[in-house]
Amino acid sequence: MSKIKKDPKRGTYFFVLDGGRDPITKKRTQYKRTGFKSKNEAEVALAKIRLELSQNKAIKNVKMTFGDFLKDWMEAKSIKLKPSTKKNYEEQVFYNILPVLGDKTIAEIDDKILQNFIFTLHNKRELAPSTIRTTYGIVSEVLGSASRKGLFDQMLLSDISLPREVKKLRVWDEDQINTFLNAPNTILNLSRHFIGFVISILTGMRMGEVLGLRWKDIDFDKQIIYIRQTLSKIDEEGNYGFIDEGKTASAIRTIYIPTSLIHSLKEHRQLIEKEQKILGDSYLNYDLVLCAKNGNWVHPNNFRRAFKVTVEQLDIPMIRLHDLRHSHATFLLSKQVNPKIIQERLGHKNITVTLNTYSHALPSMQLEAVGKFDEAFSKGD
Repeated sequence: MSKIKKDPKRGTYFFVLDGGRDPITKKRTQYKRTGFKSKNEAEVALAKIRLELSQNKAIKNVKMTFGDFLKDWMEAKSIKLKPSTKKNYEEQVFYNILPVLGDKTIAEIDDKILQNFIFTLHNKRELAPSTIRTTYGIVSEVLGSASRKGLFDQMLLSDISLPREVKKLRVWDEDQINTFLNAPNTILNLSRHFIGFVISILTGMRMGEVLGLRWKDIDFDKQIIYIRQTLSKIDEEGNYGFIDEGKTASAIRTIYIPTSLIHSLKEHRQLIEKEQKILGDSYLNYDLVLCAKNGNWVHPNNFRRAFKVTVEQLDIPMIRLHDLRHSHATFLLSKQVNPKIIQERLGHKNITVTLNTYSHALPSMQLEAVGKFDEAFSKGD
């Protein structure tokens, strides 16, 4: 809005028109005009500028491509992304999004174009449903941002059909978990990284959290692990390093651990202390629970390889290292542990993620739930 004002010294009229912020650059523009002999003359000039701005904005919005908007959106988004997550976003953008939608203008994108985009990824590119959903999630987030700037109708996103993602978790049952945990009694040359596998299956911690765990993050008296740092990719070249996960006290995740893990950790610490004494000043003391013989952090690929070698020596199904986390959750569900507790242990953002991930993992739980009604309300013969 702008008002016509009179300059008391010169006796002429002037106005300052706020042109708002540019939707991309965020810069605010103002248009100041002075020296009008009459108020009517100033009003005509103001109306003319408003019309020009409206026409220019319409032209700019029509010509703005999705690729251009996506580029600026990524620059802003990357500020709060971990390097590893940023790398994943960039790969999705470069390989899956820009080749199909990059040259489309935001003004011309509609539900038909978006649905064809999904068909292209599914039928021509033959991407997995989970990858398509991840890719479309980025597109919808970008278009949501464009919608808030008045450049796109967000309602168009509600009618897009996505391929169904059939999740099939590979997990160990209670007997198989027990067989794995008993590996020290059955495998002669057990990997020094075995303690990391035990931590994962008994806590549900992610691999990066296990590899970044320090002794000072463990309270042996209270039997608590604090998630304060993770080992993760720290740059676009794929190099690894430690990332601080606990900016505030409330952000630090706490996981209570069983007494058996306390005992295993104390035994493992004796090995680490022995290696420290042998190497002396040449020991890389990062205070890591899981480390190489010289104290350095363990590369995720080596950790996965050691896990595979361990499982191959046992009479249990081969699963991924990440499936230890799933096995932890499904075991707790089978013991009727409150899903809210499981959510907190796993570090899921909300309980919906937990329920969606594991609701299908134990079909027998639905039968048990139905059985509760029979127990409570069935009538005797």
